[in-house]
Amino acid sequence: MFERILVSVDEDHAHLEMVDKAARMLGEAGLLELFCCVHQALLGSGGLRSAEAERRARHAYMTQCEARLDHLADRIRLPHERVGTDVSWNAHLVQGVLTKVERFRPDLLVYPVSSHPGFLHHLLAPEDWKLLREATLPLLMTREHHWGSRLRLAVALDPFHPLDEPASLDGKLYGIAHHLARHLDAELHVLHSYQALPQSTIFDEHRVTDFAGLQEEVRHKHQQKLEAMLAPWRNEPGAAQLHLIEGELHHVVPDFVEQTGIDLLIVGNVPRGALDRLLSGSSAERLLDRVRCDLMVIKP
Repeated sequence: MFERILVSVDEDHAHLEMVDKAARMLGEAGLLELFCCVHQALLGSGGLRSAEAERRARHAYMTQCEARLDHLADRIRLPHERVGTDVSWNAHLVQGVLTKVERFRPDLLVYPVSSHPGFLHHLLAPEDWKLLREATLPLLMTREHHWGSRLRLAVALDPFHPLDEPASLDGKLYGIAHHLARHLDAELHVLHSYQALPQSTIFDEHRVTDFAGLQEEVRHKHQQKLEAMLAPWRNEPGAAQLHLIEGELHHVVPDFVEQTGIDLLIVGNVPRGALDRLLSGSSAERLLDRVRCDLMVIKP
């Protein structure tokens, strides 16, 4: 599916399950690169006797990390020539990862999400949100669980896209989801959440008596719009299961993921201004802490 995948590995964790997921998504002739951005403050704090001693200590530490990556690469069921390893020294994790992205030019970045819950996640792992905002390529943010033999994949679409979100993004999202589902032999679900009309906003006295009918009409319009958007894939094998759910995306998706047993959720993420980010954040940012499955984020 993906031809060049970059996997960002923590220097303190093996992440074998994450690497296995990346290998499963790799195309038949694709290349997989295991990358570790490392930094030890003690080696650069002036505690060593000389700059040469500091250089040697840093080199020894990076060599140790590279050996661990090589060992991890040996455990992947791929030919050796299709798996590479690289270690870079950088005090800023996101900067180091994005610099590697510029060099390797992957079409997918795989990155481990920190396991800190809720508010602690923002305090202790701000790199997760920084990478989510700054990375422009498809980004798979993985959690510490494995995928079963029969993967359940969901993609969140919005045929009534907001004004700042290009309509072409939905087609891109479904195209990636559809091809991934075929490549992984996965069960594909399409999710669309919509907002029903509050009864207090209905002023037509002839229609307010049939409020339930009006709500059904709104749902029907969303259903039609969604089916029209998916029409180009109608005759393709592996039809998706459609789900229309009333409510805001970041409120209803976590329950849907839990109840349906979704392993991988694909969502779009549109860059926003600093004020919008401060007040609400993007849908992907609000979902990151709320869903327990892996999250693939696609930008226009």
